[in-house]
Amino acid sequence: MKSRFDRTFLPGLALLGALAALPGCGSGDTRSEAAPPDAEGPRAPAVSVQVAELVPQSLVERVELSGELEPWVHVSVSAELGGTVELVGFREGEHVRKGQVLARVGTDMMEAALAEAQARLEGAQAVHEKTAELFKRQHVPRQELIAATSALHAAEAQVRQAELRRERSVIEAPISGVAATRDVEPGEVVAPGAPITEIYRVDRLKAVAGVPENDVTAFRVGGEATIEVDAFPGRVFEGRIHLIGPAAVGPSRTFPTEIAVDNPKGELRPGMIARVALVKRQLEDVVVVDRDVLQDRDVGPVAVVVQGGVASVRELTLGASEGNRVVVEQGLEPGEMLIVTGQRGLVDGQAVEVVEGRP
Repeated sequence: MKSRFDRTFLPGLALLGALAALPGCGSGDTRSEAAPPDAEGPRAPAVSVQVAELVPQSLVERVELSGELEPWVHVSVSAELGGTVELVGFREGEHVRKGQVLARVGTDMMEAALAEAQARLEGAQAVHEKTAELFKRQHVPRQELIAATSALHAAEAQVRQAELRRERSVIEAPISGVAATRDVEPGEVVAPGAPITEIYRVDRLKAVAGVPENDVTAFRVGGEATIEVDAFPGRVFEGRIHLIGPAAVGPSRTFPTEIAVDNPKGELRPGMIARVALVKRQLEDVVVVDRDVLQDRDVGPVAVVVQGGVASVRELTLGASEGNRVVVEQGLEPGEMLIVTGQRGLVDGQAVEVVEGRP
């Protein structure tokens, strides 16, 4: 006969053994099998970037303007006296020399008038000589001598006037340059003041542009300038500021400014549209970066540098620029490693890896 102990204790032992056989319920050490994962999660991989060390540089700040080339000297040649055009001594577009005969207008009539005046002068001289001799002998009163002297002087003046009219009927080039127009032809009858031609001096030109009011005080006569025209892509012509207007003109309130540029080969032509760049100031020992490495974000322009193996985003204050280069007035310092490739989308503290070449 089994005891009460056997009937109550043995089934309990069997239940405990079954529970011990379940996973995690045994008495052994099972922490290595159920270790919890790292609470911070896996670290993101470093972004490959390319950097350049910031070193102090120089930069020339320029003001760019649009203007037009004009001849250095522009002279309108006209006929002072009217008459028949006897000769035209130039062709349109031809280079003429100072003193070259451009036209003769009414010269034959002027020569005839001069001959008449000279004849009158000879008569006045003869009368004056005879009257002076008679006065010396006291055969005529002083009044006749005075009248003869006055007539002689008048005849001399008429000859001089006739000589000037003959000279001015022959129209000469006042300067050397290009005859841009030919406004008369032989046989035409023209009035006094009729246009003959326009002469341009083109061995030197001037680019005329308007300088804004807020920049005009930065420039002086003799300052450096460069000029570019579409006719010569990529070519830069050197020039100097020749004139700065004393007063602002037009609705834009700009100051008319002339830039002299030498043109010994005649390559540049009056009327060409010129892109003028005036040197405003030269900056030395400043932080200069390419605009391509900058990013526009909500806070404004930013750049990214490497600091301790991670990205550091810097807000920038920009200053003067030259082409694609711009001065950083605040936000970057010489010696820092600026990320120039791979910087897009980086945030503060993001791990980066500096590599050579393109990442």
